[in-house]
Amino acid sequence: MERFDHTVGIIGGGASGIGVAKALTEAGLDYEVLEASSRLGGNWQPDGPASKMYGSVHLISSRRNTQFSDLPMPDGYPHYPRHSQMYAYLSSVAEHSNVAAHTRFNVRVVQALPDGGGWLCRLDDGTQRRYAHLVVANGLLRIPVLPAVEGHFDGESVHSAAYKSADLFRGKRVLVVGGGNSGCDIAVDAALNAAQAFHSTRRGYHYMPKFVDGKPTQEWLMDIAPKFTDPAAYWDHVSAVFKLAGFDGTDFGLPAPDHRIDEAHPIMNSQVLYHIGHGDLAPKPDIRRLDGHIVEFTDGSREEIDLILWATGFRTDLSFFDPAHFDARTELDRLFLRMVPQRHDNLLFVGYLNTPSGLGNLLNITARFVAACLRARIAGSDNWQHFLQIKQQPERLDLGQARFMATDRHRFEVDLWKYIRAVNFVTGKLLSGAAPATASVREEAVSA
Repeated sequence: MERFDHTVGIIGGGASGIGVAKALTEAGLDYEVLEASSRLGGNWQPDGPASKMYGSVHLISSRRNTQFSDLPMPDGYPHYPRHSQMYAYLSSVAEHSNVAAHTRFNVRVVQALPDGGGWLCRLDDGTQRRYAHLVVANGLLRIPVLPAVEGHFDGESVHSAAYKSADLFRGKRVLVVGGGNSGCDIAVDAALNAAQAFHSTRRGYHYMPKFVDGKPTQEWLMDIAPKFTDPAAYWDHVSAVFKLAGFDGTDFGLPAPDHRIDEAHPIMNSQVLYHIGHGDLAPKPDIRRLDGHIVEFTDGSREEIDLILWATGFRTDLSFFDPAHFDARTELDRLFLRMVPQRHDNLLFVGYLNTPSGLGNLLNITARFVAACLRARIAGSDNWQHFLQIKQQPERLDLGQARFMATDRHRFEVDLWKYIRAVNFVTGKLLSGAAPATASVREEAVSA
């Protein structure tokens, strides 16, 4: 029998890694987390190289939709907790499962190789570890992306990954580039603090308020959904409510969206249109070219800018894989359930998807799928053998990807409810043929 340092290695101690560790603890599986920084929490760390936090960050998913249902957030938390509260909460989840005791900190994986029926991880401190199974959970937000723009800019240029405080904007003419949730949040910071603030977006978007009818918007959306049998009628009603509430961008001179409201990841922001309407934030189209401190836009307008804040996204970093063993350029998009590669039976990915929901319950579901998958493989069950066959055809599983825009931003987007149903179904099948799982794992997989 092969000797491994641990049954499961988990690359990354952020929210996904913590969720996987929690599920493996409940399933009684031995694991070790490899974390590049000095603490758990990933992007939610308040500072350090892994942190993506800035002073004004709050959740865009509500407390109820973000918490782990079996480990709820404190009652004193607001509907949309601050980033510091979210970090404290994740730390408490990790403490509940004693994750730190199973973690090697300040080590980065530089190479992951199939080895002797498991995986060999070579670390940047010169050591190496061997695992029977490997779970990759180092996340989507790894390497900042800067768009190619004609010309040169002589002012300050900062990616949102390095943005920490609106103090950066004071006394400056600031251009924020990017229409995602971070771009809109930071544009609001600029509107409140810069000498003059501009916001460049490449297209029209649908904007959602953070509250409707006295409820967090996600919760309102879920509450009204049972009243509709036709999805189109549901979204027509939602759009009408948002327009009545003052969240139609065309009423503020913005271009009409080139997509339906349900074809894109939602922008949840109650302030960006408010500041456009008050003249504190000037909307601009895409950038045509840069010339010193002058930015020319595709509508022909030109503005003198001191600082550009690029909220233009991230790409993954799976450079520790040799493409001969796992080629992220082609294989990441073909993961079964967005987690299972076709070529390997002892390799899983968690957190490589986007969906308009909070992380807790979705992470409970995906992490417990991981535990069920590993237990079934260890047991060599008949259902495991069947699973090996069906994972070879991921395109036959409808996760709702086809409804979303064909952009890099939506490359990892899935329909929340289709995804949950699919993962729970497969988890149930795996558990029915595996060695007995703990009661909590079995019960939630069936009831979720």
